[in-house]
Amino acid sequence: MSAELQKELQQELIKIYGPGAEFREGQQEALISVLEGKRTLVVQKTGWGKSLVYFLATRMLRRAGKGVTVVISPLLALMNDQIESAAFFGLAAVTINSNNKDEWETIVEKVIHNEIDVLIISPERLSNDDFMKDVMNVISGSMGMFVVDEAHCISDWGHDFRPDYRRIINIIKYLPSTVPLLATTATANDRVVEDIKNEFGTNITVSRGSLTRDSLAIQVIEMASKEERLAWLSDHLNELPGVGIIYCLTISDCNLVSKWLNDRGIVAKQYTGQMDAETRNEIQQLFMTNGMKVLVATVAFGMGVDKSDIGFVIHFQKPGNVVAYYQQIGRAGRGINRAVAILFSGIEDDKISEFFISSAFPTQEEMQGVIDTITKQGGASKYDIERKVNMKLKRIESCLKFLSVNGDIYKEKSKYLKSAKVWVIDNDHSKRITELRHHELRRMNDFVHTNECYMKFVAEELNDVTAKNCGKCSNCLGEDIISRQINANTLYEAQRYLKARNYVIEPRKMWPVGVKVDGVNKINDAFRFQQGLVLSNYGDVGWGRIVADCKYKTDEFSQELVDASYRLLKDYVVANKITWITNISSLRRPALVKDFTISLANLLGLEYRECIEKTVDSIEQKRLNNSSKQYENVNTSFAINDKIDSGNVLLVDDTVDSKWTLTVCSYKMIDKGSGKVFPFALANTAGTTGEN
Repeated sequence: MSAELQKELQQELIKIYGPGAEFREGQQEALISVLEGKRTLVVQKTGWGKSLVYFLATRMLRRAGKGVTVVISPLLALMNDQIESAAFFGLAAVTINSNNKDEWETIVEKVIHNEIDVLIISPERLSNDDFMKDVMNVISGSMGMFVVDEAHCISDWGHDFRPDYRRIINIIKYLPSTVPLLATTATANDRVVEDIKNEFGTNITVSRGSLTRDSLAIQVIEMASKEERLAWLSDHLNELPGVGIIYCLTISDCNLVSKWLNDRGIVAKQYTGQMDAETRNEIQQLFMTNGMKVLVATVAFGMGVDKSDIGFVIHFQKPGNVVAYYQQIGRAGRGINRAVAILFSGIEDDKISEFFISSAFPTQEEMQGVIDTITKQGGASKYDIERKVNMKLKRIESCLKFLSVNGDIYKEKSKYLKSAKVWVIDNDHSKRITELRHHELRRMNDFVHTNECYMKFVAEELNDVTAKNCGKCSNCLGEDIISRQINANTLYEAQRYLKARNYVIEPRKMWPVGVKVDGVNKINDAFRFQQGLVLSNYGDVGWGRIVADCKYKTDEFSQELVDASYRLLKDYVVANKITWITNISSLRRPALVKDFTISLANLLGLEYRECIEKTVDSIEQKRLNNSSKQYENVNTSFAINDKIDSGNVLLVDDTVDSKWTLTVCSYKMIDKGSGKVFPFALANTAGTTGEN
C-alpha cells in the first residue's frame, strides 16, 4: 500500500469532513484497491460508508483527468440521495430516469463533453438501445470508474434478485481493463459473493467487514393475531426512542396500521410502492426531518435512506428470510448508541411469505406460454399476450423481462419478437432457487425460536466469521427490552377497530386494453357503477373471518353478517336514494348470496328483484388472472331480464377482487334501464395474500 496515496487520501478526507476525520476500518483499503485499477467487491454493513469509497475515489480520479464515473443504482429514491451525497464531495452528479425526460438531451450532452463527474442510472436503462449507442458506447473508453451499488441484486441466489441487473454482465464483459470496477453490498452471504465473483471476474478483490450492528437491541414477540399486534403498538410505541419504521408485508396492512395509530394519537404516515413518486418523496422528506413518530411502510421504503438517528424498526409481520430482515433492521441505529428492533411473529405470516416465494420467479411453463404466443403471432405486445394466456399482466411483464435479459426475445417499439436463440427450459435451476427460498423461510422461523443471541444468529447467516454475542438483545439479557404485555382495554379497542373497518369500491374507468364498447375503450361515465362499500377484508380478524367461515363451512351467511351490513348501509341507502336491491347470481351456489340479499332487503326496506341471470356455468373469476380474461368471462355469462327497475339499485355480491363482475353487470343493468348502481360486497379479496 503506497504511503503517499494513504497520506493523500487522509488529506482529502479532512478537507471534506474537517480536522480529526478518520477512515472507518476497511475504507482506505477499498479506496486504494479501486485507485490502483483493481476490480473490488465491498461487503460492509449499512452505514459503514460505501458511498464514501466511490465518491472519494471519483474525486481523486477526476483530479487525475479520468472520465465520468457511472453508478448503477436500483431505486429512484436512492439515486436522489446519491446526488446529494455526491454534492457533499464537491462532485456534479446527474441521473437519467423516467421522471426527468425533459432533461435527457442536456444531460447526455454534458456527459459526452465530460462536464459531469457522476452519472447515476438504473439497470433498466441498459436495455435502452439509444442510451447504449449514444452514451455508453461513447464514454466506455474514457470512463473513470464503473460502480454497481446493491450488487447482491445480480445474484438470483440473493434475497433481492433483480433480472435487469443481469444486463450489467455484458457491460463488464467489454469494460476496458483500465477502468476500475467497484461493487458494493451490505447483504451478501458466501453463496452470493461467489456468484458476484463469477460474474465480475474471479480476480476481484473482496473487502469484507463485520456485519454485527453494535447499536441494535433485538426482541422477538410471538403474537399471532392482528388485534394483539395493534394493541401492543398503541401501548408501547411511545416507549421506543426517536422516530422509526414499521414494516408490513402488504399494502392493506400499511393502511390498517397507520390509520389505527393516528386514531390512537400517534403521528404515523404510510409509504408504499403504489403511491406516486411525488407523494413518496414528500413523505420521505417528512420522515427525514422527524415530522412523524413512525413511518408505516412496505419494503418499497428504505434502501439507501441516509438517516443516522432512526431509533427503532418494527416488523408487523415476519419477513421471508433472515438476510432481508438484517437489511431492514440495519436502517436503525447508524449514528446513535442504541436502537431497538422488534419482530412480531405468527403462523399466518408464513402464508404471505409462501405467496412471495411462489410468485418470485415466472415458472418455465409461464415463460413457454409467452414464447409460444410471441412466436405464433410473429411478434406480440404485452396486451396481445394478456388476451391469449391466463396470467396477470405483472406476471407477463416479469416473463418478458426474464426472457429479454436472457436474450430469448427482443423488443421493437411495443412488440416483442423471438430472437434466433433457442429457448431451453431450465426447470432444475428454478426448482433449486425455490427450494432455497423455502430453506430461508425455515431459517427465519429458526431465528424466531432461537435461544441464542439474535444478532449473532443473523450475522452467521451472512457468513460473518467475526460474529459474537451482542449483549443487548432480549436473549442475551434474559429479559424483554420492551414489555410484551397488552392492556385489556386496548385489545378490546383493537378488536372493535378491526370489526368497524370497512372499505370502498371505486369504479373502473376503462375496459381492458383492446376492448371497445360503443366504439371506445373508456367506460362512459353514465354506465359506471357509483362508489360502493365493502364490509370487510376477506379472512381478516372481525367480519372478514366470519365471511370466510360462513362461505366455506356453513354455506350460508349468518344473521350477524346481515345485521352488520344493515348498520353499514342504512344511511348510505337513504343518502343515495336507493329504492331496490338485487344480487349477482350463481349457478353453482344459487342460494348463498340470494338468501343473504333478501334478508338484507327486509331490514333495509328495499324491494328485492332478481334481474341478473347467470346464463353459462363459466370458470370462477378467481381462477382467471388478468383483466382481459376476467372481462371476457363475465361479459359472456351474465344477462339482464325484464325485472329491472328504473330506480337506483344496491347490487350485492359476496366478494370483490378485480371488480369486472360488478363493472359488466352494472353496465348491462344501466343499459337495460336501471338507475344508478351502488355495489356492496361482504369482503374484499384483492391483495389479501401479499400480492400487493
